[in-house]
Amino acid sequence: MKTDAIFLKLFIYCLILFSCTTVKKNMITISSEVEVIKFMGTITTQSRSIDEKAFWYFKDEHAILKIRNNNFIENLQAIKDHSRDDFEEYRYAFIVKTGQRIDTLYSDAKLKTWILKKDKQETFFYDREGVIAHNLRNTYSFFYDCW
Repeated sequence: MKTDAIFLKLFIYCLILFSCTTVKKNMITISSEVEVIKFMGTITTQSRSIDEKAFWYFKDEHAILKIRNNNFIENLQAIKDHSRDDFEEYRYAFIVKTGQRIDTLYSDAKLKTWILKKDKQETFFYDREGVIAHNLRNTYSFFYDCW
């Protein structure tokens, strides 16, 4: 009878240990995703260009995609051009979660001009060659106008 109780306790211990590691792995997977929100502009007609406030106000215009975070912000920060002149209107928001930290990237329809909102500061990046846009469109049809 004692051996049955020992095996039962050992089984419960292993079950708890396995459950904890599974939860930890799932948490890592979740935090390595980037949530992309696309402003579709199909329901409401805007008389002005979409700014950040309008982007978040019209939630019924949003389409959402989750993509892998392959050093997304780091790749963007490697771009040396910080021009903001070519930014049109807010079309995409990329929500990047790293641990407890949440950073937001915005881009226009061309996916060449980017705004990084980090620690309440805005930094602009301009991907002159369009490498990031090319990679996103080749991987996800979500980034085409017609999908």
